[in-house]
Amino acid sequence: MNKAFALAVLMSVATMGSAYAREMGSMAVPAGNNDVQIIYTDPGADDSARFLSIPDTFAHPDQSTVKAAQNEVRTDSRLRQTLVSQNVELNNVVGIEKAADGSRIVYVR
Repeated sequence: MNKAFALAVLMSVATMGSAYAREMGSMAVPAGNNDVQIIYTDPGADDSARFLSIPDTFAHPDQSTVKAAQNEVRTDSRLRQTLVSQNVELNNVVGIEKAADGSRIVYVR
């Protein structure tokens, strides 16, 4: 009986883990090169934003943050090309952050 219960618990945990991995894969997308990482935000799902450590300024961006990001997309042809190749709707870019290693993190709603 105890073995059956342990097996059921293990199967349940394995199923939850794979569902979690599928969810995480759709939230953070490497853009194919090491210079840009794309993170999809959902302002209605505050828990996912906190879990992914998305700064509040990008989870709930103000107009100046969005305007700065849109301007950067407009003026940087390499960034624009990378985002288009990853099927990102350019008008949905809400923030761009420079990482410590010089790469960029692009937040998309």
